[in-house]
Amino acid sequence: MVIPTYNERENIPVLLERLEAALRSLEGCYEAIIIDDDSPDGTWKLAQELASARYPWLRVVRRIGERGLGSAIVRGLREARGKYVVVIDADLQHPPELIPKLLETALKEDADVVIASRYVRGGGVEGWSWLRRLVSLGAGMIARLLLPEVRKVRDPMSGFWLVRKSLVEGVSLEPRSWKILLEILVKAKPGRVVEVPYVFHERLHGKSKLKPRHMLEYLLHLLHLSEYRVFKFALVGASGTIVNLATLAALVENKLLPLWAAYLASFETSLTWNYILHDTFTFRGARPRGFPNALRYWLRYHKAALGGLAAYYTVSMTLSSILHVNYLVAGFLGILTGFAVNFLVSQHHVWNTAGASSGDRVIRPGPHGGP
Repeated sequence: MVIPTYNERENIPVLLERLEAALRSLEGCYEAIIIDDDSPDGTWKLAQELASARYPWLRVVRRIGERGLGSAIVRGLREARGKYVVVIDADLQHPPELIPKLLETALKEDADVVIASRYVRGGGVEGWSWLRRLVSLGAGMIARLLLPEVRKVRDPMSGFWLVRKSLVEGVSLEPRSWKILLEILVKAKPGRVVEVPYVFHERLHGKSKLKPRHMLEYLLHLLHLSEYRVFKFALVGASGTIVNLATLAALVENKLLPLWAAYLASFETSLTWNYILHDTFTFRGARPRGFPNALRYWLRYHKAALGGLAAYYTVSMTLSSILHVNYLVAGFLGILTGFAVNFLVSQHHVWNTAGASSGDRVIRPGPHGGP
C-alpha cells in the first residue's frame, strides 16, 4: 500500500490499526509505505515511531524539499516491492477494509488495474454538497471526452486503486496533477480494468487540501495526456474555416452554384482539407501507413462528419434562408456548431487515439458493480 501524507498525524494511528485488522487474513505478505512531504505536524515522525513499536510491515519515506500528491504516489510506486500496489489516502475517506476485495478481484479477474469506484452500482459518496458532486462528475466527463483511453471507466478520478506493479515498470509517469490513475490508463495501456464499488466517506480529522489551483493542474494534465489534440483540432478547423468561406464566396459571388449547392461544395472542400491536416498533424501516426489505409480513413472521416454536416447545414440554411442572416456569418456559425461533434467522433471513431490495443482492453464492473 502506498499512502501519501501531509499533515495527517491525527489520522495515521487509526488508519494503521484498521489496515492491520483488514489485512490480517493476508498472513503478512504485504507492506505499507507512507510517503510524507515533511509534514509540519510531524506525521512522518509519528509514523516512524509506530513502525518501530508496533507495525514491522510499515516503511516511512520522508521527502524534504519535494511537495505534491502526484509525485508522492509516483515515488511510492517506485519504492513498492509487491506484485500489486494499492494507492490509498490517509484521511480515511477510502475504507482500508476494501483492500482485500481489490486484491481478490485482481487475482480472480487477472486484472491489471482495479479501481475503487464511487460511480458503479453499490458505490456512492457521503456528505457531499450538490456542487461538489457536480464538480466531480464534470471532471470525470471532461477526462472521458479528451482521453479515449478512459471513456469506459465510470470513475477515472478515483484516488483509491490497485495496479499490477509490472504494468507501470518502465512507464514514464509525470506527476503533473494528483490523478496518477489517468496517467496509468493512458500510458500503460492496461489490458483489463475492473471497477469495484465503495462509498467515499468524509475525512475523520484535518482539512481537505484540494484548492482551485489543483483543478487547473488537473485540466492542464488532461490536455498534456491528450497531446493537446483539442487545440490542434481547433487550429486545423480554423484553417478549414478559411478554406470553407473562401470557397463559398467564390462559388456564390461568381454564381457558379446555387446557394444550397455552394454550401455543400464548400463543406466538402474544407472537409478534405481538414482530413489531410488531421492525418498528418493532429492524429499523426494513429492510422496504419499506406495509400489504401489513407483512403479508407478518408472515407471514415466523411462518414463521421455526417453529424457535423447535419449541424453545419441546418444552422447555415436556417440562419441564412429563414432568419436572413448574412450567408458568410451563417456559414461561420454553422461551422462552430459542428466543431465539437466532429472532434469527438474523429478522436473516438476515426483515428481512435486510445491506440491499436484498445480493442483488446476489457473494462468491466467488479462484483456487485453495475455498468
